Amino acid sequence: MDNLVRLFDLIVVLARRRYHAAEHHFKVLGLNHTKANLLTLLDREGGVATQEELSNLIFLDRSNAGRALKCLEEQGYVERRKNTGDKRTNLVQITTKGSKAVIDISRLKKRIIKSVSGELSDEQAGRIMEMLEKTLKAEK
Repeated sequence: MDNLVRLFDLIVVLARRRYHAAEHHFKVLGLNHTKANLLTLLDREGGVATQEELSNLIFLDRSNAGRALKCLEEQGYVERRKNTGDKRTNLVQITTKGSKAVIDISRLKKRIIKSVSGELSDEQAGRIMEMLEKTLKAEK
């Protein structure tokens, strides 16, 4: 159990480091980590998704996701419109500017990963990833 407690604490420290590094690096694009993640996820979803789908993918409540998407819309990274199939939901579509930003975000993520991961090899990261994925599957 002591190792599990220590592991949990290390994950918290790593998450904080990642958060601060992301905030610092994404600032050059006028983004924070939440907005950068939303753009990346939207791009991964084929460029169009509902607000609810995005908030679920990022584990963010709908109101916070809505505020972040409103900022992205004001910055020209996304467009929002009513879903013709379901008037109660909004569709979010990435713009050309948003697609270009995703390329920059990807480049910056590589810098963030280098600054946070230290001397960890790709093989070691793969083994850790497998173990963490088992933990996530057990949670469901």
